[in-house]
Amino acid sequence: MDKKRVVLGLIIAAVLSGAVLLVPAGNIAVLLGLMAVCGLAMREVYALMERGDLPASKKMGMISGLLFVAMTWLVSKHPCPGFSGDDMLWSLLLIILMIIFFRLFGYRDARQALRNALGTIFGFLYVAFFWSFFVRLYMAGDLAEPTRAAFYLLLAVKWGDAGAYFIGSRFGKHKLFPRISPKKSWEGLFGGILFSCVVGVLWWLCTGGTLGPYQFQLYHTLILGVLLPIIGTMGDLVESIFKRAVDIKDSGAIAHGMGGMLDMIDSLLFTAPFMYIYIKFFLTR
Repeated sequence: MDKKRVVLGLIIAAVLSGAVLLVPAGNIAVLLGLMAVCGLAMREVYALMERGDLPASKKMGMISGLLFVAMTWLVSKHPCPGFSGDDMLWSLLLIILMIIFFRLFGYRDARQALRNALGTIFGFLYVAFFWSFFVRLYMAGDLAEPTRAAFYLLLAVKWGDAGAYFIGSRFGKHKLFPRISPKKSWEGLFGGILFSCVVGVLWWLCTGGTLGPYQFQLYHTLILGVLLPIIGTMGDLVESIFKRAVDIKDSGAIAHGMGGMLDMIDSLLFTAPFMYIYIKFFLTR
């Protein structure tokens, strides 16, 4: 077990938790922080693609991604009378995609133009679009108060990651997907589920069964405790495929043993949309 990695992870978790718990969701600092995370992760994914010889318009992709994340935050904080926030965001998404395709006309080589467009769209959808659902969760509830739904997701996913690391490093013998990630084990996955379920039950007891503006029964915490680590692990494995394709270990180097920003949020990129859908379909205000 890498003790330095554990200590750094605890420090980062403490700082992030303090920021999330103290800063109101509607504060401009939240927008800047969410955009910074998105921008760093997009830069890393486009660097991975460039290394894998998949071209992309990095500036176009990153500007579009940051704009989409900013608009997701803004329509939640400042809804326009007569307009649905979702309608505005879907309209912006369509405009971004059309602009990327219209840029095909500026290339002489049709094959290169198509590859460039696909690469640009891939980076935008994989990071910015998926990350926008974390922004949605962050803005659910009273914006004058710190977020609750997004904080619950962070706790459940990151403690699940911690459980997978601790249990997997000590007892992991049966490989999960050795072709993609040799260090992941079934024991680690079960450890992640255990930690995530414990976090969910403690949250339910401490909050009286509330998740920001939503009410949820104890069985919801157990369902989420099982599904979030599984989906988070799948998100981690997706990024592992990208890194293995270009033969690198980490997407960046933000902290010792933590990799880059993409390594830190890869599980959130998939669990946030799932959590958003689960809340919309199964939980009530």
